[in-house]
Amino acid sequence: MGRFADAVAVLTKGAVALAMGTMAAIVSAEVFFRYVLNSSIYFSEELSRFCFIWAGVLGGSLAVRGGGHIVVGVVVDRVPPAVRRWMGGATKVSTLALLAVVTVTGASILPDQWVQQTSTLGFSVFWFYLAVPVGALLMAVQVLALPCSPRSR
Repeated sequence: MGRFADAVAVLTKGAVALAMGTMAAIVSAEVFFRYVLNSSIYFSEELSRFCFIWAGVLGGSLAVRGGGHIVVGVVVDRVPPAVRRWMGGATKVSTLALLAVVTVTGASILPDQWVQQTSTLGFSVFWFYLAVPVGALLMAVQVLALPCSPRSR
């Protein structure tokens, strides 16, 4: 599972970099157009929001991989290593259960979003909502690759 999670993380980093770069470029161009040329790029807000959503959700899976999400270390640090491993396993199982619910629920609303179009770009709102189940699946991949023993801080 480790190699697969590594490959997924590399692809995810590339997608996040692309989304962040696109967002930075379109917002910078919009500022230039608005304040220098006294014009506007009509789709800049919608495209930058799309990139922001995808970068944030995909970045969440990278945070899982790097241990960047919130942890309550005061309890974990005070228990013996055997209990710590059990707590890590329980945390992993409960996190995977939550991510399964998010994935299934997020995927269940996708068909209803297919017909609704965005106002300026004219593409389906489906692509905005797709970020939720995709992000949850990527987080699950990274959770599965984590060791069961939580890190002591």
